[in-house]
Amino acid sequence: MDTRHFVLVHGACHGAWCWYKIVTLLKSVGHKVTTLDMAACGINPKQVHELNSLADYYEPLIEFLKSLPHDERVILVAHSFGGTCITMAMELFPKKIAAAVFVTAFMHSPDLSFLTILQEYNQSLDSILDNKIMFDDSPKDKPNGSMLFGPQFLATKLYQLSPPEVIKKNYKRKQESQKTAMELLPKFTLYANKTIY
Repeated sequence: MDTRHFVLVHGACHGAWCWYKIVTLLKSVGHKVTTLDMAACGINPKQVHELNSLADYYEPLIEFLKSLPHDERVILVAHSFGGTCITMAMELFPKKIAAAVFVTAFMHSPDLSFLTILQEYNQSLDSILDNKIMFDDSPKDKPNGSMLFGPQFLATKLYQLSPPEVIKKNYKRKQESQKTAMELLPKFTLYANKTIY
């Protein structure tokens, strides 16, 4: 069997932990697997207030790809908001990417910007249910809002095909790591003309 190196990138309000079943399956058939926590997600030590751009958020992926030997090629796999991260990685490291897999992920193109995709996604949601939107005290030039996915939203919009025990287990993990990506979105929306993506 041809062994491949998969790099798994989580979606918004998640962390590397969300790939645990996929990691086990891929490794069991001999593949190499790397999971990364984007900045201020999962166990990544950065704090949300330290992130000023989307580039700061996906920096762990970029640093990982920089560290690969020049002849190694990986398969990037992204879910949801992670598609934004791997899109940038593909642009920066085309010779290190063997393939990219977008698992219900944001997929950008020259004609489809980050903000367009974000607006379409927000319009597709019929309700935010029990999600909580909060704004922290922060300087006016650095707005810091966040959104926390509620258990009803998770059960009906994200994990609707999962057994109840998986929903319960993942809800606890998400409470610990989910703020980050959603905290960045209002910042990017407010600074659309200034932010470098």
